[in-house]
Amino acid sequence: MTVTHSGPNGTAPPNSSGIKVIIVGLGLAGLTAAIECYRKGHSVIGLEKTPKPTHLGDIFSISSNGAIVIQKWDGGSVSTYLDSVRCDVDKITVWDEAANVKLRKDMNGYREGEGLVLNRSTTVCTLYEYGKSLGIDLRFGVSVSSYWEDDHQAGVIADGERLSADCVIASDGIHSKARPIITRDTRPLTKSGAATYRAGYPAEVLNDHPDAQWILEGTEKADQLNHFIGKDIAVIMGTGRHGKDVYWGCLHRSSDGVSKSWLQPSDVTKALALIENWPARDKVAAVIKNTPNMTCYDHLVMAVDPLSGWVSEKGRMMVIGDAAHAFIPTSGQGASQSIEDGAVVAICLELAGKDRIPLALSVMEKLRYQRISFIGEGSAKMLESLHGANWDAKQQDKLPTLIARAMWIFDHDCQTSTYEEFNKAADAVATNSTYVPANIPSDGRYGIVEEEGKSTVKVPPVTRGPLPVQ
Repeated sequence: MTVTHSGPNGTAPPNSSGIKVIIVGLGLAGLTAAIECYRKGHSVIGLEKTPKPTHLGDIFSISSNGAIVIQKWDGGSVSTYLDSVRCDVDKITVWDEAANVKLRKDMNGYREGEGLVLNRSTTVCTLYEYGKSLGIDLRFGVSVSSYWEDDHQAGVIADGERLSADCVIASDGIHSKARPIITRDTRPLTKSGAATYRAGYPAEVLNDHPDAQWILEGTEKADQLNHFIGKDIAVIMGTGRHGKDVYWGCLHRSSDGVSKSWLQPSDVTKALALIENWPARDKVAAVIKNTPNMTCYDHLVMAVDPLSGWVSEKGRMMVIGDAAHAFIPTSGQGASQSIEDGAVVAICLELAGKDRIPLALSVMEKLRYQRISFIGEGSAKMLESLHGANWDAKQQDKLPTLIARAMWIFDHDCQTSTYEEFNKAADAVATNSTYVPANIPSDGRYGIVEEEGKSTVKVPPVTRGPLPVQ
């Protein structure tokens, strides 16, 4: 079957595909899916339970593989705006717990025009405003109570209203209510052995605190990003918007129970207690202790076995983003993989067409599942290297790091790849045969060190272990 498509850099006329999509959850994954579905000619209704577009927390990173999607929106204007409010980080400095500099590394993959380190809420609001400008039906303050599908349609009950579409895409986060309904996977989240404190505040808070001024040095030229790594504890500390904002996070080993919400208000004294015995405590504590009240949050890093699949029984509903595969913070890929999800599902729907919706969603899963599993596996290895903090390790893979940048991840263009690989994956779905992905390492393994020379060519499929989520 020959299908006319818009191509990786193109857009289709509005509503030209005849496909209607309902998206539940309008965080990064959901908003990206809404925008990309619109660009590929689908009609979209987006539903979000929170009353307005926002995102709790501090900053996240969108590496080049995610940013390449955003760079195509509105002739580049959306990306240009985000570049203007990004953390302009030039280098990462890695310290041990005694404040000895162990490594300085260029911020490849996140420089201007490549990737983005951004405030979470600013990013979500920017995507919402762009989606709204396109005329996409984005509804906030709407609660979805149930999901349904038959052989011809799928839909939801939202605030008592029955909505129907050709498919439903659920991107409602780590505590997804849609996940057990759509995937029939009811396993609970479990402990991963780690937790994190995180905070962000205006740099002017430090005006009368000379002991904390080191975090603002040189920020008129470039923002700072520092990683302090000690046994069982890693502190990330930096600035944004050329020293106008300060951010910090403290990832630490923890065996407490599973948190019920993603972020919970916390007291900075708990984070300070973790570094009490660090020789570098005065330097690090100067930034932490001045955090304004009610701006420090904590949450547990949770784990779940990989879902057996992301698509519903009749093939008209699926989960994406954190609802399908949330990552621990060490991956650095939670945001970028959510963006990839949104872009890929829109293209799969375009290429399959209105009469083959179940094929579209199954192909999307086929294209993405092993890539997601590899990245999750690598981030779990990185977490263990951080907990060990063995600076004397002889093997590079054993050295603690938060800055691994595998180029098979960063160099991937998910949109071009989807157009190239769709028919192969569709054949594998139709014949129930093996699909060999083109977006994972050629040797079938993912170490935690930087892998600049590792390509993304086909490898035999590999069975994955537990996939950690945050």
